[in-house]
Amino acid sequence: MAVVRVLWWFGLVCWSVAAVWHFTRPPSLWLLDVVVQPLTVVLYVFGFGAVVVGLVAGRRRRMLLTLVPMMVVVTAMVNPAWQVAPRTWFAMHRPLFDIALGTEPGNLYYGNALPLPLRFLSVEGRVSDQEGRRFFPQWIGIPDDAGGYLYDPVHSPSGVDLYGMVCSNPADLGDGWWMCGMADTGR
Repeated sequence: MAVVRVLWWFGLVCWSVAAVWHFTRPPSLWLLDVVVQPLTVVLYVFGFGAVVVGLVAGRRRRMLLTLVPMMVVVTAMVNPAWQVAPRTWFAMHRPLFDIALGTEPGNLYYGNALPLPLRFLSVEGRVSDQEGRRFFPQWIGIPDDAGGYLYDPVHSPSGVDLYGMVCSNPADLGDGWWMCGMADTGR
C-alpha cells in the first residue's frame, strides 16, 4: 500500500510542476522550448495517470471523485490551449481578461506586469499599450513580431504594430476584443 500512496503523491507532484509552469508563463526559453514544452506534456500525462492509478489501486473513491475533476479543470484553465483553439481559450478566460483591463500598461514597450493571479493570460505576464489599444500577447517572436488579444472598444486594430508585425485581418471576438496573429485569423 505504501507504493500506491507514493505513486499518487509523486503523480500529483509531477502534475503540479507542469501546472505551475503554465500558470506562471515564464518567458520563452527559445531553443529549450523544444525540450520544455514536451516535458510539461509528459508531466501532465504521467502525473494525471499516476494519480488515477494510485487512487484506484488504493481504493480511495472519494479522493478520486474530487481530486481528478479538479485536476482536469485546472489543467484546462492554465494550459496553453490558445495554440490549438484561441477563440475557445479566450472565451473561457474572458472574465479574467476583463479584470486585467484594470492594469495600467505603462510606457514600457512590452508593458507592465499583470497581477500574479492573471499573469498566465499573456506570454510574459504583461499587458502593453499598442497605439492606444491594450495588448495581451500570446506569443512573441525572436527577434520581433507577436500575436494575441487586443482590446479597443471603438476601432478595429487592423494596421497596429504588434512588436514588429502589422495586424491584418483581425478577428472580432465581440465587445471590443480582437484577436490578431493567432492560428485561426490568418495574419
